[in-house]
Amino acid sequence: MSGTMKAWQCERYNTCGPLAVKELTLGPCFGEPPSVPTPSEGQALVKVHFAAADPMDFNLLTGAYRQRFSIHHWPYTPGFDAAGEVVKVGPGGKLQAGDRVVLCLGIEESCDKHASFGPAGAFAEYCVCPESQMVKVPEEVELSDVAGLPLAGLTAYQALFTGRGSSTKGEVLGDISENSKVLVLGGNHGPGHLAVQMAKMKGAHVI
Repeated sequence: MSGTMKAWQCERYNTCGPLAVKELTLGPCFGEPPSVPTPSEGQALVKVHFAAADPMDFNLLTGAYRQRFSIHHWPYTPGFDAAGEVVKVGPGGKLQAGDRVVLCLGIEESCDKHASFGPAGAFAEYCVCPESQMVKVPEEVELSDVAGLPLAGLTAYQALFTGRGSSTKGEVLGDISENSKVLVLGGNHGPGHLAVQMAKMKGAHVI
C-alpha cells in the first residue's frame, strides 16, 4: 500500500445539482494526490470495495446543508456508506486486519470540524472510520449487498424504534411493537423497503 490513493473529489460547492455531480473528479486532480488516512484511537483504516451514493451526498455537494453541515476541508471526498476490508487498526482497536466490514461515516460525526476523520470520504480507495460506526460482515454475505445498507437502514430504524416522533395530538410515534399499525410510503426502495421488513419482524401490521 502506497502513501497516496485515488479518490473522487470536488473543490467547491455548486448549487446546480447536475453540475455539482459532473465536477466530481477522480484524483489525483487538485495538486498533490490524496494521502491514505491514518487511523486514530478507536478507528480503523478500510480498503473500500464498494461505496453507496445517498441523497445526502448530493445535498452536501450543492451546499444545501452548509448552514448545519459545512464542508470544512477542500478538496472534498464524498461518500458515507461503504463496505470493504480492514487493513490497519488504530490504538485500542478491537478489529483486525482482514476483517470484512460495512460502515457509515455519519454526517454529524464526519462533518464536525473537530472530527479526527472525514468529512465523509467513502468515495476513495481507503477511508478511516471509528470502529463504533462499523460492523463485521459474515463471510457468506457479499460486500456489494450491504454497502448501501447503513444510512437507509439507520433511517428506517430511527423512524420505527427510537420514539422521537409525535402526532398532532402529542402521541409518541416511532416506538412500534407487536400489532402496531404502520404505514410505509415508498415501501419499494430506500429506507421504506427496509422499514417494511423491520416492522414485519417486530410483528406490526404494515400498510
